Amino acid sequence: MPADKQALDAIFKDVFEEGVSEGINTKNPLRDVIKSERVPFKGLDIVKLAHTSRNVSPMFVGEDSAFADAGQQGYSRLYIDQRKLMSRIRMTYEVMQDSTSTEGAFISARKSEMQYLIDDMSRRDEYAMAADGRGVLALVNEATPNGNTTLELDAPGGITNANFGNRFLSTGMFIGFVNPATGALRASTTKPKVTAVNSDGTDVTVDAAANIGTATADNDYVVQVANSSVTDVQDTSYEHAWWGLMALVDDGTYRASYFGVTRADVPAYSSYVTASTGALSTDLIQRVADVVDQKLGGRISMILCHHSIRRLVVQLTDADRRYMGASLARPDPGTVAFKQGDVPFGDVPVRAIRDFPLDVMMFLDLQNAGFKEYVSEPGKWVDEDGSVLIRVGSGTSGRDAFEAWYRMRKQYFMEGPAYCARLDGITGQSLVVQRAAGS
Repeated sequence: MPADKQALDAIFKDVFEEGVSEGINTKNPLRDVIKSERVPFKGLDIVKLAHTSRNVSPMFVGEDSAFADAGQQGYSRLYIDQRKLMSRIRMTYEVMQDSTSTEGAFISARKSEMQYLIDDMSRRDEYAMAADGRGVLALVNEATPNGNTTLELDAPGGITNANFGNRFLSTGMFIGFVNPATGALRASTTKPKVTAVNSDGTDVTVDAAANIGTATADNDYVVQVANSSVTDVQDTSYEHAWWGLMALVDDGTYRASYFGVTRADVPAYSSYVTASTGALSTDLIQRVADVVDQKLGGRISMILCHHSIRRLVVQLTDADRRYMGASLARPDPGTVAFKQGDVPFGDVPVRAIRDFPLDVMMFLDLQNAGFKEYVSEPGKWVDEDGSVLIRVGSGTSGRDAFEAWYRMRKQYFMEGPAYCARLDGITGQSLVVQRAAGS
C-alpha cells in the first residue's frame, strides 16, 4: 500500500489561522443617526414643565364694547422614568484558565465573552430605538396557538404589519404571552423556549407544544421572559424597554400618554401620523413636510424607513431619469442607494434602517425635536460589591464557576414630537427582509 495521506493521516496536524472571523452584523445604524443630548438622571423621576397652550382672551373689539374674559397660559408636567437592560455571562474556572494563552486557545474566553456581550447589549439598544418601549417582540397570529410547537407570528416588534413576525426573536429565548386587554401574563406551567426561527419570517418553533399554554390567544403580545418558570409579568420584557422612535414620534397609536400627558390634549406632543397611507407619492411626502411646518414650524432634515420603502422612493423617479453625453454609452440604472447611500428628497436624506418597521416612513426634524437621553447608567459591569466576577452558589449549590452581570439604565425623550411625523401602512413595496447575521 502506498504511503499517501490517507494511510499516514495520523501524522498530520490541523493548521489554524490566527484570529476569529466576524460572522455577526455588528453595525447599529440607527444609533448613529440619533445624536441625543445625554442628561444625567437622579431621584424618582425627571419632571419637566412645558408651556403647552395660550391665553385665549385676545379679541378685536369695538369702541366701549365688551371683550373676552381673562384667560391663562397652559402648562403640562411630564414625568420621565428610567428603563433597564440587563445581561450576564457564566464561565467555569477551567474555561477561563485554559484559554489564557495563544497556545491553548484562539482567544481568551473571558475577554471575548465580556466584549461580545457589550456588543450584544448595543444590538438590543438598536432594536429598542426603532420600537415603542412595550418590549413586545411580535403578536400571535393563529386562532388556536396551543397544541403544536410551531407558533405563527406577525406584527414584528409589536408594530402593525402582517409580514416577518419573527424578525426580533432569537433561538434560545424564553418567551411568554401577555393579554393585550389586561397586561397580565398568560398562565402556563412552563414557558416555551425558542428552538428555531423560520427563514420565511412567519413563525418560530418552541421546545414543547404544551408550554404555549391553553390560555394563549390570537393577537397576544409575545414577550421575552427571564426563564422557563416565570409566572409574573414583572419578570418579562413587557413595558420595561426604553422608548424608541415609534413611541416618541406618535399620535397615540402606540403611546396615548406621553410621559404622563395625554397626547390628544396637547398638540405639541402629538406627531402627525397617517394610519393607512397606501401608495407613496411625491405629493404625499411633500404634504407631510407642509403639515409639520404649519404645526410647529418644523423643518424635516432626515427621513427614515426600511430598505423596502426606500426602494419605493427610488421608483418615484424611474420614469423621469435621463442620460446625457458620455453616459449614453454606459447608462447606469442605479442610484446611490445601491451602495447604501442616502437617497435625496428635496435635499433631505432618505436613510434605510435595518430594524425599522416594514411599512413606515418617519420624518425627523433633528435640529428642533430635541432628542434627549436621560441616563443613570450608560453601561457597566455590575461591581457594587467590589467584584465583577461573582462565585456561583454557595454550600451544596456552590460551583467552581463565575457570573458577571452588565447593566444599562436610561430613557429616551423628545422635547417636541410635533416637529416630526410618520406615515404608517405604506403599500406597494416588494418586501426583502433579512435577519441581521447572528441575531
